[in-house]
Amino acid sequence: MAIPETRWSQNEPLEANRQRLLKELRRRICDYEARYELRSDQVRKELKAGRLRETAEICDWVISIEAYQALQDG
Repeated sequence: MAIPETRWSQNEPLEANRQRLLKELRRRICDYEARYELRSDQVRKELKAGRLRETAEICDWVISIEAYQALQDG
């Protein structure tokens, strides 16, 4: 999956940038869920069980999930 280039404006308020990033991460996560027909909360379980291979794309998915959760919490 190609990662689209996002340009962040230094003039935008921090919260606007945060919301924009959350929206982009959510879109990316939804794309992975549709492609793999798997909910994001099941990815680690499937990796650990060996039913899902740890590819660069799967790693990007996991990183996107973690980034989304961190931004949601903070």
